[in-house]
Amino acid sequence: MRLILTVLTAAALSPVAARADDRAGVLLATPADAVRAYGEAIAERSPVKLGRAFQPSAIAYCTDGRTITATYQAQWKSRLAEGPAAATSPLTIERIDAGETTALARVRATRGGKPVVDYVLLARLAGGWRILATLCQPEATQSAASVAGVAGVVDDKLKADRGWDAALLGATLDPRALVTSVEDGEFVAASVAEWQARYVDRRRTSAGATFEVTSRIVDAQGDVGMARWSFRSANGEWTDRALMLRTASGWRMAALLYAREAP
Repeated sequence: MRLILTVLTAAALSPVAARADDRAGVLLATPADAVRAYGEAIAERSPVKLGRAFQPSAIAYCTDGRTITATYQAQWKSRLAEGPAAATSPLTIERIDAGETTALARVRATRGGKPVVDYVLLARLAGGWRILATLCQPEATQSAASVAGVAGVVDDKLKADRGWDAALLGATLDPRALVTSVEDGEFVAASVAEWQARYVDRRRTSAGATFEVTSRIVDAQGDVGMARWSFRSANGEWTDRALMLRTASGWRMAALLYAREAP
């Protein structure tokens, strides 16, 4: 069942708010637990908590509207361990959209004196909920044009699926993106090139996928956003979730996660 939570400022992470359990081996039982662990890792500059919250291959993307940076886990942990950084306010969870094994979240904080929106992609793995990617922008504001841009990427992805169009698929994904899934609690990832090759293979035996879109959400602010679309095919219900980023080439998926599950 899809879960949408809107959490007011009073629910922001703070020393007295609910905290992720510090004990080694304790699972992060919900998407919110993983997001809280992320917030605590930043506030406490804790590489250990960052490692608990994030899947090891996770990339943290950020844009200021001009330059896009991508930070991998070893870099981030090293920076946390180096010492104090700009003041950061507690993380506020504004929205969570979750299924049985995949989720998206929008969170907000103040970093370096600027309000920052952060979109988060999560999966429930054998070891609990983990963050697969984040996407942030300082001073991002809501925009109808941004929502339309993200919706356009979803439309193109669905069109690519219906025709196994490898070129169109490639145009929806940032070259650095991973196409990911969860199988029996294990994280599975493929590159854009690998996923395009699978479309080419499928096109040899099928004209395209046949399915009915059952629901979708789009959430975008500034040059960042997220989307979830669910559909029903002959072999069951499926859900895709993605983080979206406006690049020099237009809006693209920075990370894509799919699962055989209802929204």
